[in-house]
Amino acid sequence: MISGRKSIPKAVKEVLRSEVGFGCPIKGCGNPYLEYHHFDPPVNIKPHNEPKGMIALCAQHHKKADGGAYTVEQLHTLKTDKTNAALVKGNLDWLRKDLLAVVGGNFYYETLRIITIDDIDLVSLKRDKEGYLRLNINMLSLESEERLIIKDSSWENVGSPLDLRSPPQGKELEIKYTNGDFLYLRFIELESLEQAKKKYKTDIFKDILFPITAVEVEMTIAGTNIELTSSKSQLGGIQMSGSLVSNCGGGVVIENSGILWKQNPIWKRKGLVTETEDSNVIKVNFKRR
Repeated sequence: MISGRKSIPKAVKEVLRSEVGFGCPIKGCGNPYLEYHHFDPPVNIKPHNEPKGMIALCAQHHKKADGGAYTVEQLHTLKTDKTNAALVKGNLDWLRKDLLAVVGGNFYYETLRIITIDDIDLVSLKRDKEGYLRLNINMLSLESEERLIIKDSSWENVGSPLDLRSPPQGKELEIKYTNGDFLYLRFIELESLEQAKKKYKTDIFKDILFPITAVEVEMTIAGTNIELTSSKSQLGGIQMSGSLVSNCGGGVVIENSGILWKQNPIWKRKGLVTETEDSNVIKVNFKRR
């Protein structure tokens, strides 16, 4: 059983992210994709969303914290250690540079809506008030199963992936599901025009100011003709590569696909939750689906 507390307010998430310097505060980590751990008290003792008893952690270290890997005192120290927060924040400076998205063999400079299908932003970023890029993901699927959702660099949903990788520093994210749905992102710091030309074998970047951060995106939606790698696009019968788009409203944009998307069905999520006699407690079935 878990507590029936309310969803964490956005303002609380902002406080927790700021405390840890916008990345996981565990030594050597710094992953900017965060979850929110209730530890003082834990929610099974008292349902709450009080920032003083919560901390932002990456998914991996959140799981360890749930397993008792850190004491209450250690977690309070991590929340208040401004030196550690400053170190994490400095290690995330690559998220403050101009962005070059590399998708399907094409390049999109300062185009933060990277992949949009049927008015749904599958992969996008936006800058917060500190100037850091925040990642947003909303995977599509033909399967009526849960798929990855990340909102402003906060994990919202993941489902039951076949494989999931999100190493420290947050420069890679890979997720694969049993039906073949797949997403991979890799962030790369490019310090100069020469470095970019050498890596991508083109001088198309001559009007771009360096240093920049490139994000390479690969995506497959199983059962469709939509497949993107860093080097080529397969969108139905159309293939294209080698172009540079700057400061555009959207990168890869597909409208009116005619596809019936079925991911993250409300009925299935509701079926996981059973009310109990206690209005503050619900029963959740964590069995793999």
